Amino acid sequence: MTNTFSQQEKHILEEGLDAITQSGVKSFTVESLAGRLGMSKKTIYKYFPTKEKLIRKIVVFMTGQIEQMFKKVQETEKNPAVQFINVMEHMVKFASRTHMQRMAQLKISYPEIWKEIETFRLNRQNDFYEIFKFAQDQGLARNDVDMRKFSIVFINMINNTFQPEFFLKNDLTVIETVKGFTDIVSRGIFTSKGLEAIKKYYEQNKI
Repeated sequence: MTNTFSQQEKHILEEGLDAITQSGVKSFTVESLAGRLGMSKKTIYKYFPTKEKLIRKIVVFMTGQIEQMFKKVQETEKNPAVQFINVMEHMVKFASRTHMQRMAQLKISYPEIWKEIETFRLNRQNDFYEIFKFAQDQGLARNDVDMRKFSIVFINMINNTFQPEFFLKNDLTVIETVKGFTDIVSRGIFTSKGLEAIKKYYEQNKI
């Protein structure tokens, strides 16, 4: 899904995303956003007629950035095992921008928008399948695994686990959860050759 925004819209959406991640949707208002941007509410409403439509477009803007990240990683990193690690690291950066309590506010206040986020996550199944299948073809992942089925299970595990209530109930941080999740998946799916590539990547980047 490709979304094209004008420079003015991008500016509004970028600032809106920062505002929501910093203070949550309850404190987010078009008036406060206008103040941050140094523009009139009328200008914002010109592009986004209601607060709900603005928040929906902010989410679309954010998910668009994630889509671009997948493409960039696959274009710039040639080793699929390392591609997987890079993608998961970027996911941590996106998810850790806001406190889970604020994500819970979004889920409760705008359930339809949250469903769109979940749909976006589930639609990443093919992105992960391409990475896992490429790794398998390169001898970096186990050849006894149906990567199509594995990708379905994997993306549903992500969607079901990465819910605000899970983190709040278990007092877990996004960073430690994703790192643990990534380590478990890596050791279960990649061959020694794939794990060696990941180890080398960590050593080179001092992670």
